[in-house]
Amino acid sequence: MARSISPSMASVLERLELDRPEVVTTTALAAILDQTNVATPTRVVADRLRKSGWLLATGQRGVWEFIPAETAGTYSRRDPVMPLKAYLAAHPGSRVALTFQAGAWAHGLADRIPSRLEVALPTGAVSRRLPESLAAAPFTAVLPETESHGVPALAAESILVHMTLRPNAVRSWDSALEWLPDLASQLSWDHLAEELGPRPPTAKIRTGYLLQSLRPDLARQIEASSPATSRTWFGRRGQALRHDARWRMADTLLPFDPSGLGAVA
Repeated sequence: MARSISPSMASVLERLELDRPEVVTTTALAAILDQTNVATPTRVVADRLRKSGWLLATGQRGVWEFIPAETAGTYSRRDPVMPLKAYLAAHPGSRVALTFQAGAWAHGLADRIPSRLEVALPTGAVSRRLPESLAAAPFTAVLPETESHGVPALAAESILVHMTLRPNAVRSWDSALEWLPDLASQLSWDHLAEELGPRPPTAKIRTGYLLQSLRPDLARQIEASSPATSRTWFGRRGQALRHDARWRMADTLLPFDPSGLGAVA
């Protein structure tokens, strides 16, 4: 489908074609208008480009996906992490990173990415600004994030600790079991110990409980440094699905028994 180019928009589109941004913000578009001496208000230009198919909505106010001329019509790139790219473009400097299954997918460990991206953001951060396409779970990582697919993702150790610090935030532990063994195989004790360092004892015990058969070497390290001294809950308090004497764990959440999982290292 052909897209129109009005004479007044030609210089703007020329600049966009040269720069090839994945996303265009109101601020970036205003800068282009200033550089190309276009006096039309930014919001009017954005509306025209959107209506003519050069910009597509991202779900983030003031941020659009740019569709270059080589695309035969108003077709999105279908970038699965576009919602996070758009959010970060609108809020530069925000510490937001993929976590849980979305983070595992970013590391190449999960086969599919959830339709609603799971992201970690610092505890206490204002999450109401997040678009509906992002599911926030508070977490401040100790380890630096990695970059994958053009967005930040938690390190493997951070993803695991996020899961054990906030087990009820994991949307599906059944799905997690599909990639958890591969995630566990990537863990190093030095990095895991660093990420666990400031966490409460309950998170450390849950981590050891979860890794006891997948990574018995790491579980022993956790047990030696943070022995279980009182009952810990995996999930909300209530009728336990199983009890684990070694970890003094009352598990009300997991649809599988961690002690029955095969070792991965």
